[in-house]
Amino acid sequence: MIFLFFIFIPIIEIVIFITVGSNIGIINTIAIIIITAFVGIYLVRKQGINLLFNAKRNLSQGITPTQEIIGAIFLLISGLLLITPGFFTDFIGFAIFIKPIQSFIRIQARKYFESRRRY
Repeated sequence: MIFLFFIFIPIIEIVIFITVGSNIGIINTIAIIIITAFVGIYLVRKQGINLLFNAKRNLSQGITPTQEIIGAIFLLISGLLLITPGFFTDFIGFAIFIKPIQSFIRIQARKYFESRRRY
């Protein structure tokens, strides 16, 4: 599964690069990629700081920062996708910032791991 991921994602990115580049030009394509990387870095940093403050507040109140840890995992994945050059990875990275999509992924991951659990 992972092997297919590392094969098909670059192919998808190359096709999108060629399509977008032929429609708007190479310079504009590169500019969009750079801009989305900087916007992604800004969003990851901002969200990361918020997560840290929330986790610190919860810890000071004696609450385990479970939601913050899960949020940090989503933030890490999103950040990695956003700094990776490409339109497809940027789309997925920005989508992971959306709370309903995070909830959907969380539910699907829980179902997956519960189905794999051995008693």
